[in-house]
Amino acid sequence: MTRFFVLSDTFTKLGVFTASFSNFFLIYLTIFHIKQIGGTFKYMVLVLALTGIAFSSWELIARPFTHNYNRAFILFSLNTWILDSEGFLQVAVAIYAGFYLFILAFFAEQFVFRYLSLVNPLMTKAFGGFGVVGWIGYPFLCGVIYCLLLLWSGDPDQFSDDYLRFVIESEHFIGCVSPIYSTFFRETFADIYGMNIETTARFIFTPYAADDSFRWRNLSFMMGGGFLLTSQYFIIMYCGVRMHLAMRKELGNFSVPNRRLQKQFFRALIVQTLVPTCLFVLPALPILLGPLFDFEWNVQTGGIMALLSIYPPIDTFVFIMIVSEYRRVIGEFFCRRKKISSKSTEVFVLV
Repeated sequence: MTRFFVLSDTFTKLGVFTASFSNFFLIYLTIFHIKQIGGTFKYMVLVLALTGIAFSSWELIARPFTHNYNRAFILFSLNTWILDSEGFLQVAVAIYAGFYLFILAFFAEQFVFRYLSLVNPLMTKAFGGFGVVGWIGYPFLCGVIYCLLLLWSGDPDQFSDDYLRFVIESEHFIGCVSPIYSTFFRETFADIYGMNIETTARFIFTPYAADDSFRWRNLSFMMGGGFLLTSQYFIIMYCGVRMHLAMRKELGNFSVPNRRLQKQFFRALIVQTLVPTCLFVLPALPILLGPLFDFEWNVQTGGIMALLSIYPPIDTFVFIMIVSEYRRVIGEFFCRRKKISSKSTEVFVLV
């Protein structure tokens, strides 16, 4: 079987490099050159940039990957350079998952802030001063809840380990189900990943027991995690629609440059939300919901992690390209470099 996780390692390292470079560049521009962005929103831009760097860097430690096998979904760590640390790597993978919820909740909060700045600018003062604790605390709390929910509900137990240690083929007899075992998956996991599943940091979700009854602890992650995700998207959609309507009504009260900037912020938030949704959320739905259905499959589904690893640099690029002041500052920098280069050439010719 093709080892797709090798490509995931390449994407992870590329993502760390590009995310660090692009976000440090964004931080530099925002602090020293951007004048039109100030106050609380400036701090939000800086926090999000630092989060992108931390998110990509943490992936090098967690090395998350996924595999779907029949009615089981496995989220595990490919990290092989931190030895004898199954518990630490399990927590590292959970923190990585919490990072994504933090980022999504932070976007939802930015939509609220931009909406209030349009309809009632005085209310945005609540985000300043001690309000910083609130607008950082909300996405942090969402991320922590998601992380703890994953640690509790996905912790492997005897049944989930046995399910992956053996292929369970149900033979129906009169009034009962008799499992017949083979070692297919254990051999496949070791063959593909070169790892022993019993000593690998892992979360296993098997929503059905041997008698087809629900395993509610595993299902609680799908329900609780789904509620956290949909709550953020509800806030984003509600504020997005309200912002669109308010922009038509309220922008006449702003100056032309401020009006243009408000539209750019709105477009940037929309695109920045769509990017992780298309790269991760939508592709992840069949992977997360697959165990609920009676599919027979044995698939390396960790490609979604590779897509998510390139999200932070894309997010930064989108923001810089949409907000015109960043484009202007970058353009002026290259123009100055070009003029300096031209003058150096003229001096060389004269000499």
